[in-house]
Amino acid sequence: MKILVTGGSGRIGRYVVKELGSAGHDVTSVDIVAPEGGLSRSLRVDLTDAGEVYQALAAAGAEAVIHMGAWANAGIVSDARTYGDNVRGTFNLFQACADLGIQRVVSASSAQVYGFAKAPPVYVPVDEDHPLRPANCYALSKVVGEQAADYFVARFGMTILSFRLMGIRMPAQLNTEIDRLAGDPGDGGSLLWTRTDARDAALACRLAVETESVTSGPYNITGSRVVLSEPTAALVERYFGDKTEVRDALPGHISPMSCAKAETAFGYRPKFVWSPSQRHLESD
Repeated sequence: MKILVTGGSGRIGRYVVKELGSAGHDVTSVDIVAPEGGLSRSLRVDLTDAGEVYQALAAAGAEAVIHMGAWANAGIVSDARTYGDNVRGTFNLFQACADLGIQRVVSASSAQVYGFAKAPPVYVPVDEDHPLRPANCYALSKVVGEQAADYFVARFGMTILSFRLMGIRMPAQLNTEIDRLAGDPGDGGSLLWTRTDARDAALACRLAVETESVTSGPYNITGSRVVLSEPTAALVERYFGDKTEVRDALPGHISPMSCAKAETAFGYRPKFVWSPSQRHLESD
């Protein structure tokens, strides 16, 4: 399959490109910066320029798109640019796909739409029906991106999966963060003490474009367990208390954010499960 990946030079995008290429897909990476490693099929593209987006999709002959390109958080550039560029780039991409007949898109949203940095979850396990409480311009841009996806699905019959990604890290970063969190568990609540190996995020993207029939909408994508030794239920009780309703059991070290919808829809199950005693460095 010919697949275009936006943000292909980024923290997640580079793993998406590698995962797709290893599976035999014909991949074109687009980004505002050149990729590392001299990828043969790459273009320098500004997603806020609609013409560049159309040309990139046409040149790639794309049959599906994985959209990772965005300012990756608040505070990298001004709030106005974070929001404006992310929203404009996502709309440009969806519109170009609709006009060119590209029906399958996986689009990076974020678990920041749930607002855990400002307030504990309303309930756990957190599923895709949890209230959205964007706490910064980046999260707000992702909420609008999901709404744009709904619009293009309804108007053009496209299939767009919005991935609410949480705690995505490269392996070397995970190794360091687990040790840091072990020393200060209280600092982990905003990401529900859960981290996701970038290779698993890439796997989710590949499965979502390869699955023949899948439903549009939001999907939680994160690791399967907390990365601490303390059981999940104890962490939730200690740090969230009566602010968070426990709707279902949290056995062992299971993540408080559920990916059951993604597992059912396209078989997502993390391969690289990190814990204090289990690490998966890049060569694994």
